[in-house]
Amino acid sequence: MNTAKSEQIAAANRANAEALLALMRSTMDNIEKFANLNFSALRENLQAGAKNTDALLSVKDPKQAIAMQSAIAEPTLESARAYYHSLYELVLGMQKDITNVMEGHYKSLSENAESAIEETKKQMPAGGDIFASAMKSMLQANSEAFDRMNFMAQQIASITDSNIKALSSISTPAAAARPSATKAAAGTAAKKPAAK
Repeated sequence: MNTAKSEQIAAANRANAEALLALMRSTMDNIEKFANLNFSALRENLQAGAKNTDALLSVKDPKQAIAMQSAIAEPTLESARAYYHSLYELVLGMQKDITNVMEGHYKSLSENAESAIEETKKQMPAGGDIFASAMKSMLQANSEAFDRMNFMAQQIASITDSNIKALSSISTPAAAARPSATKAAAGTAAKKPAAK
Protein backbone atom coordinates (compact mmCIF):
# COMPACT_ATOMS: atom_id res chain seq x y z
CA MET A 1 0.00 0.00 0.00
CA ASN A 2 1.28 3.42 -0.94
CA THR A 3 2.38 5.31 2.19
CA ALA A 4 1.34 8.70 0.78
CA LYS A 5 -2.17 7.43 0.06
CA SER A 6 -2.42 5.83 3.49
CA GLU A 7 -1.45 9.11 5.05
CA GLN A 8 -4.01 10.89 2.89
CA ILE A 9 -6.74 8.51 4.07
CA ALA A 10 -5.63 8.91 7.69
CA ALA A 11 -5.64 12.71 7.31
CA ALA A 12 -9.14 12.60 5.83
CA ASN A 13 -10.37 10.45 8.72
CA ARG A 14 -8.77 12.82 11.25
CA ALA A 15 -10.41 15.82 9.55
CA ASN A 16 -13.78 14.03 9.61
CA ALA A 17 -13.32 13.25 13.31
CA GLU A 18 -12.45 16.92 13.97
CA ALA A 19 -15.57 18.02 12.07
CA LEU A 20 -17.68 15.64 14.11
CA LEU A 21 -16.11 16.93 17.35
CA ALA A 22 -16.80 20.53 16.30
CA LEU A 23 -20.40 19.55 15.65
CA MET A 24 -20.63 17.84 19.05
CA ARG A 25 -19.23 20.92 20.82
CA SER A 26 -21.73 23.12 19.03
CA THR A 27 -24.55 20.75 19.95
CA MET A 28 -23.52 20.77 23.63
CA ASP A 29 -23.39 24.58 23.61
CA ASN A 30 -26.86 24.69 22.09
CA ILE A 31 -28.20 22.19 24.63
CA GLU A 32 -26.87 24.43 27.39
CA LYS A 33 -28.52 27.49 25.79
CA PHE A 34 -31.76 25.56 25.42
CA ALA A 35 -31.69 24.53 29.10
CA ASN A 36 -31.05 28.14 30.16
CA LEU A 37 -33.89 29.36 27.95
CA ASN A 38 -36.29 26.81 29.44
CA PHE A 39 -35.20 27.59 32.99
CA SER A 40 -35.69 31.33 32.46
CA ALA A 41 -39.10 30.76 30.87
CA LEU A 42 -40.15 28.50 33.75
CA ARG A 43 -39.05 31.06 36.35
CA GLU A 44 -40.90 33.89 34.55
CA ASN A 45 -44.05 31.78 34.20
CA LEU A 46 -44.02 30.86 37.88
CA GLN A 47 -43.57 34.49 38.93
CA ALA A 48 -46.25 35.70 36.52
CA GLY A 49 -48.61 32.92 37.63
CA ALA A 50 -48.23 33.83 41.30
CA LYS A 51 -48.74 37.53 40.55
CA ASN A 52 -51.79 36.86 38.38
CA THR A 53 -53.31 34.52 40.97
CA ASP A 54 -52.93 37.17 43.67
CA ALA A 55 -54.53 39.76 41.39
CA LEU A 56 -57.46 37.49 40.54
CA LEU A 57 -58.01 36.52 44.18
CA SER A 58 -58.20 40.17 45.21
CA VAL A 59 -61.01 40.91 42.72
CA LYS A 60 -64.52 40.82 44.14
CA ASP A 61 -66.61 41.90 41.13
CA PRO A 62 -67.19 39.28 38.36
CA LYS A 63 -66.94 41.91 35.60
CA GLN A 64 -63.63 43.08 36.97
CA ALA A 65 -62.44 39.45 37.13
CA ILE A 66 -63.28 38.96 33.44
CA ALA A 67 -61.49 42.18 32.56
CA MET A 68 -58.51 41.07 34.66
CA GLN A 69 -58.34 37.74 32.82
CA SER A 70 -58.25 39.54 29.48
CA ALA A 71 -55.50 41.81 30.77
CA ILE A 72 -53.54 38.77 31.96
CA ALA A 73 -53.89 36.89 28.65
CA GLU A 74 -51.89 39.34 26.52
CA PRO A 75 -48.66 39.30 28.58
CA THR A 76 -48.87 35.50 28.73
CA LEU A 77 -49.12 35.29 24.94
CA GLU A 78 -46.30 37.81 24.54
CA SER A 79 -44.13 35.73 26.85
CA ALA A 80 -44.88 32.58 24.84
CA ARG A 81 -44.12 34.38 21.60
CA ALA A 82 -40.80 35.66 22.98
CA TYR A 83 -39.93 32.12 24.12
CA TYR A 84 -40.63 30.61 20.70
CA HIS A 85 -38.74 33.41 18.99
CA SER A 86 -35.68 32.71 21.16
CA LEU A 87 -36.06 28.99 20.52
CA TYR A 88 -36.30 29.65 16.79
CA GLU A 89 -33.08 31.70 16.84
CA LEU A 90 -31.35 28.94 18.81
CA VAL A 91 -32.44 26.28 16.31
CA LEU A 92 -31.40 28.43 13.36
CA GLY A 93 -27.97 28.87 14.94
CA MET A 94 -27.68 25.13 15.41
CA GLN A 95 -28.72 24.51 11.82
CA LYS A 96 -26.17 27.08 10.62
CA ASP A 97 -23.44 25.32 12.60
CA ILE A 98 -24.32 21.99 11.04
CA THR A 99 -24.41 23.48 7.57
CA ASN A 100 -21.06 25.20 8.08
CA VAL A 101 -19.43 21.95 9.15
CA MET A 102 -20.87 20.09 6.19
CA GLU A 103 -20.15 22.76 3.61
CA GLY A 104 -16.87 23.93 5.09
CA HIS A 105 -14.79 20.83 4.77
CA TYR A 106 -16.69 17.61 5.30
CA LYS A 107 -17.81 17.03 1.72
CA SER A 108 -14.45 17.95 0.18
CA LEU A 109 -12.62 15.73 2.65
CA SER A 110 -14.98 12.86 1.95
CA GLU A 111 -14.44 13.26 -1.79
CA ASN A 112 -10.67 13.34 -1.31
CA ALA A 113 -10.81 10.25 0.87
CA GLU A 114 -12.97 8.44 -1.66
CA SER A 115 -10.54 9.19 -4.50
CA ALA A 116 -7.63 8.10 -2.30
CA ILE A 117 -9.45 4.85 -1.53
CA GLU A 118 -10.01 4.22 -5.23
CA GLU A 119 -6.33 4.81 -6.04
CA THR A 120 -5.19 2.66 -3.14
CA LYS A 121 -7.59 -0.09 -4.16
CA LYS A 122 -5.92 -0.29 -7.57
CA GLN A 123 -2.50 -0.75 -5.99
CA MET A 124 -3.50 -3.21 -3.25
CA PRO A 125 -2.97 -6.92 -3.54
CA ALA A 126 -5.83 -9.38 -3.33
CA GLY A 127 -8.25 -8.52 -0.53
CA GLY A 128 -7.85 -4.79 -1.06
CA ASP A 129 -11.45 -4.63 -2.26
CA ILE A 130 -12.66 -5.57 1.20
CA PHE A 131 -10.65 -2.76 2.81
CA ALA A 132 -11.84 -0.25 0.18
CA SER A 133 -15.46 -1.32 0.64
CA ALA A 134 -15.18 -0.95 4.41
CA MET A 135 -13.69 2.53 4.07
CA LYS A 136 -16.38 3.57 1.56
CA SER A 137 -19.09 2.24 3.87
CA MET A 138 -17.66 4.27 6.75
CA LEU A 139 -17.58 7.43 4.64
CA GLN A 140 -21.14 6.81 3.46
CA ALA A 141 -22.35 6.27 7.03
CA ASN A 142 -20.70 9.54 8.14
CA SER A 143 -22.28 11.40 5.24
CA GLU A 144 -25.73 9.98 6.02
CA ALA A 145 -25.39 10.92 9.70
CA PHE A 146 -24.55 14.53 8.81
CA ASP A 147 -27.45 14.64 6.34
CA ARG A 148 -29.88 13.35 8.99
CA MET A 149 -28.69 15.93 11.53
CA ASN A 150 -29.10 18.71 8.98
CA PHE A 151 -32.59 17.47 8.03
CA MET A 152 -33.60 17.27 11.71
CA ALA A 153 -32.41 20.83 12.34
CA GLN A 154 -34.41 22.04 9.32
CA GLN A 155 -37.53 20.28 10.58
CA ILE A 156 -37.19 21.78 14.05
CA ALA A 157 -36.70 25.24 12.54
CA SER A 158 -39.81 24.76 10.39
CA ILE A 159 -41.94 23.62 13.35
CA THR A 160 -40.71 26.48 15.51
CA ASP A 161 -41.42 28.98 12.73
CA SER A 162 -44.99 27.64 12.45
CA ASN A 163 -45.47 27.99 16.22
CA ILE A 164 -44.23 31.59 16.15
CA LYS A 165 -46.64 32.44 13.32
CA ALA A 166 -49.52 30.76 15.17
CA LEU A 167 -48.75 32.68 18.36
CA SER A 168 -48.55 35.94 16.42
CA SER A 169 -51.98 35.41 14.94
CA ILE A 170 -53.43 34.59 18.37
CA SER A 171 -51.76 37.55 20.03
CA THR A 172 -53.29 40.17 17.70
CA PRO A 173 -56.97 39.55 18.64
CA ALA A 174 -56.03 39.45 22.33
CA ALA A 175 -54.29 42.80 21.98
CA ALA A 176 -57.37 44.25 20.29
CA ALA A 177 -59.62 42.95 23.10
CA ARG A 178 -57.35 44.26 25.82
CA PRO A 179 -58.14 48.01 25.54
CA SER A 180 -61.90 47.36 25.73
CA ALA A 181 -61.41 45.06 28.73
CA THR A 182 -59.27 47.70 30.39
CA LYS A 183 -61.95 50.34 29.72
CA ALA A 184 -64.59 48.04 31.22
CA ALA A 185 -62.46 47.49 34.31
CA ALA A 186 -61.84 51.23 34.61
CA GLY A 187 -65.56 51.90 34.21
CA THR A 188 -66.41 49.39 36.94
CA ALA A 189 -63.78 50.89 39.23
CA ALA A 190 -65.15 54.40 38.55
CA LYS A 191 -68.72 53.34 39.37
CA LYS A 192 -67.83 51.78 42.73
CA PRO A 193 -66.76 55.00 44.45
CA ALA A 194 -69.85 56.78 43.10
CA ALA A 195 -72.16 54.05 44.48
CA LYS A 196 -70.82 54.53 48.01
